[in-house]
Amino acid sequence: MEKNNSIEEENRKIRRLKMMVNLGLAVLRQERISRKEAEQIVESIRRSALNMFPGKEMTWEIVYAPRFRRTIEERWGKDREIES
Repeated sequence: MEKNNSIEEENRKIRRLKMMVNLGLAVLRQERISRKEAEQIVESIRRSALNMFPGKEMTWEIVYAPRFRRTIEERWGKDREIES
């Protein structure tokens, strides 16, 4: 029974993360916000994700960071400071 509860909890966290990511991407694409505000939104989602899934920084960098980076670059262009 405990195993089922832990699986259900894990599934709830995964659904919550997907919702946060999808909502965050929608905000970046649709709202009138600055690049700095967009980056703050991404950082907030990243922190929340890592609080839900401690030790999964590499997963964030492989799965989610590129999606957010691509969305930001499509809307605001590449960040010259990062390219250096």
